[in-house]
Amino acid sequence: MKKKTDLRILRTKQSIRKAFYELIQEKGYEGITIQDIADRAMINRNTFYLHYQNKPDLLNTCMDELLSELKNAVVLCPINISPFSIAILETVMQTTLEHISHNTSFYNAMLIEENRIYQFRAKMESIIKDKLNEGYNPAQGNSPLAISRELLLEYLVSSFMGIVIWWVKNDLPLPASEVSSQFSRIVAYGHLKAAGITLEE
Repeated sequence: MKKKTDLRILRTKQSIRKAFYELIQEKGYEGITIQDIADRAMINRNTFYLHYQNKPDLLNTCMDELLSELKNAVVLCPINISPFSIAILETVMQTTLEHISHNTSFYNAMLIEENRIYQFRAKMESIIKDKLNEGYNPAQGNSPLAISRELLLEYLVSSFMGIVIWWVKNDLPLPASEVSSQFSRIVAYGHLKAAGITLEE
């Protein structure tokens, strides 16, 4: 009997979240009411309040659970290369895209265009930055770094998120492995060389 109850609760929560993601894409977070969510999920308002206190509680729960899953996946990416290797970028990117591919409606709702949730992107960027920073171990020596560590990380994370958003916005047009490989080549060789463009002297 307990298992049936748990399954029913799980299905109700899934319906609520599915409705929530769809409505964010259609109306934006601020334009959604609890009644909108209840109507789309085909439940009554009281059922909604059995699971979530209010709309911000639903948003925070969705963000925390998905970002926790992403963080757990990214944490497992091997970082044991010294000095920093481009393979780290490729591995972290592919892991992230594969996670997104199983949660596309959520990431569409959180990241795309005017309906995006800014705090979600900031939290996601923090996860990626922490992982890349973990793998950043430049060769030791007397020569100063050409650019600051913080500037490099900001550049990499900004580029990383730009690729992720492009991929989601365009309905995953390339396999995760191919996007990851191309991204790592762009960073390693520069965008012109990676594209096969030769600059004239």
